[in-house]
Amino acid sequence: MLRPPTPRRLRSLLAVAVVASALLVVPDGTGTTDASWTASEFGSGTLKAFKVPAPVMISPCTLSTGFAGADPVITVNWQFPAGTGYVAPANVNYYVASGGLLSNLTPVTVGSSLATTGPVNGIYTTQFKSGILSGLLGGSYGVYLQTKDGSGWVSTLATANASMGLAGINPVCTVQ
Repeated sequence: MLRPPTPRRLRSLLAVAVVASALLVVPDGTGTTDASWTASEFGSGTLKAFKVPAPVMISPCTLSTGFAGADPVITVNWQFPAGTGYVAPANVNYYVASGGLLSNLTPVTVGSSLATTGPVNGIYTTQFKSGILSGLLGGSYGVYLQTKDGSGWVSTLATANASMGLAGINPVCTVQ
């Protein structure tokens, strides 16, 4: 035997019906579109990415310590890859880093502590001058070159590491 629904039960059933109907009317978020097409054609192509070539450091580099390590100069010979059309100083960035750590990378501009000459037969010579190493106490630094393209894109870093001991003993410079 069925009992007649109570007012409370009727309100509950009505609330469930309202929520269910609202879910049927609410859009699912995908929306509709006025445009669609079907096509059997396809296309293909080649994408070529431009990579700015890094300068090439030529071994060996040198570290001249000066008197007792007080006036160190790191000299690197380098060139742009053939056929690139790049020239210094317009297409090169110079950096140094204490201890050779990239986290200490500091830009250097041509002037009193940096000089670039050349090219001679395509080879440039750059001298990173005094103040780079810790002088009398010794130390190590990385010197870095980077090609910069007219578009604003840059290359990876070309690296040379130099070090010397106390009072300039055992100077070493290596191209990476």
